[in-house]
Amino acid sequence: MSFEEFLAWVPDGKQAEWVDGEVFIWTTSTRHARLSRLLVNLLSSFVAVFDLSEVFPAPYLMRATPDGPGREPDILVLLKANLDRVKRLGVEGPADFIVEFVSDESVTTDRVRKYWEYENAGVAEYVVVDARDGRHGFAFHRLDAAGRYAPATPDADGRFHSAILPGLWIDPRWFDLDPLPSAEDLLLDIAPEAYVAWIAEKRRQREAGGGATTA
Repeated sequence: MSFEEFLAWVPDGKQAEWVDGEVFIWTTSTRHARLSRLLVNLLSSFVAVFDLSEVFPAPYLMRATPDGPGREPDILVLLKANLDRVKRLGVEGPADFIVEFVSDESVTTDRVRKYWEYENAGVAEYVVVDARDGRHGFAFHRLDAAGRYAPATPDADGRFHSAILPGLWIDPRWFDLDPLPSAEDLLLDIAPEAYVAWIAEKRRQREAGGGATTA
């Protein structure tokens, strides 16, 4: 199947990828869906607070290089300066920040194939979270000066800080909690003053625009 045929064929709402003429359909476990929802909500709110970028959850196509595979990362983030890469059917060019959740069928794809693809395409930061039941893997990769991935170093509290989304940090222990924390609670840990000020400003704008009702 050609890439153009893939674009015409792939069902709406289905997470599918095109690699060298082959099509791969991915399934999503409950744990995968919950972890993805947590980080989508967290990242979406974080970039809105600081007006940094735009977040695209799967299914959403990215072709990082013109002749490369058509991938659908679980989460991709594009900085505002790179939003010109967003086209009608997806992203043409590399995202700046990508999260993939490992499933039973995607271990080699996420940890090996996509690692090399994203590195060679220039994806600045690549986070891999093991979403399989009973697994706890986490890796944070960042491009170094030579354009190769190097493992990010956690701080003294075990948190990994993003270089391209200033102020954002991820604690791998979040993903082992049951129930999972809310994105709102995490934002109050990550950027409490900015988050509260952002909510207050949104409420002020809403009331100024007549969106609020009074008794």
